[in-house]
Amino acid sequence: MKSRILSVIALTCALISPAQAAHNFTVGGDRPVTVNLPDTLANPAPLLILLHSASTSGAHQENYMKLGPVAKKNGIIYIAPDGVTNPEGKRFWNASKSCCNRYNQEVDDVAYINSLIDEISAKTPVDPKRIYLIGHSNGAFMSFAFACKTNKVAAIVAIAGAMDTESDCMPATPVSLLNIHGTADKTIKVDGGVMNHFPYTSAKSTVTRIALANKCSSPAITKKDFEPTIKGPETTVINYTCDTHTHLQFWKIAKGSHSPKLPSDFADQVISFLLKQSK
Repeated sequence: MKSRILSVIALTCALISPAQAAHNFTVGGDRPVTVNLPDTLANPAPLLILLHSASTSGAHQENYMKLGPVAKKNGIIYIAPDGVTNPEGKRFWNASKSCCNRYNQEVDDVAYINSLIDEISAKTPVDPKRIYLIGHSNGAFMSFAFACKTNKVAAIVAIAGAMDTESDCMPATPVSLLNIHGTADKTIKVDGGVMNHFPYTSAKSTVTRIALANKCSSPAITKKDFEPTIKGPETTVINYTCDTHTHLQFWKIAKGSHSPKLPSDFADQVISFLLKQSK
């Protein structure tokens, strides 16, 4: 009887899935964030960090992009942290002079994101060759800043973002990029502009900087139907050929707004792009 009980226990333990055995946990100190673990946790596993737009939150951005379920089923550790609040009570990332530290607060968000990676890595193995960032607006600015200052990022998906024009942000090691920008964006203009008294790059200039770092050229141009509220194949896809093992694409949405309507398979599209990239 005893041996039969032990056999049942052994069989039960063998059937426990990684999703049952693994538990989400919290990191981030006074800016806590939930670390969402996938159903199957590889050793090591890729890490995806979602960086929200100014005045919103990680939860708001996740509700917009719906990355969580797709990250989970693809074996990705996933977090959506929050920026600090300014005197107006609005969250932001201290990414650049132009965006979006309006009150010149002393905030080191590069150090904060680094600390999140370190804390997560101390509890579950993170693959340092597969750290990915997805950022919208201010979060896209922050994605570029973090990638340039740390050289830890394998790939970025940037929506409606840019860099300071005077920035020397050019990654010392290649980083893959999927840059998405609407031509009717009135907040971060596709042709560049000025915020907080500092100019920021056009989408073309942003992509060109990464293209130079990645030794990319000879872009091929196709069309795709991406934004579901705009009729027809409204998005121009500019796909670069790179000498490095990186990939560089620019999706330019004709008449696309600052927060374009995303297709139902948006998360699948961008995560599929990311998982093909590695340092």
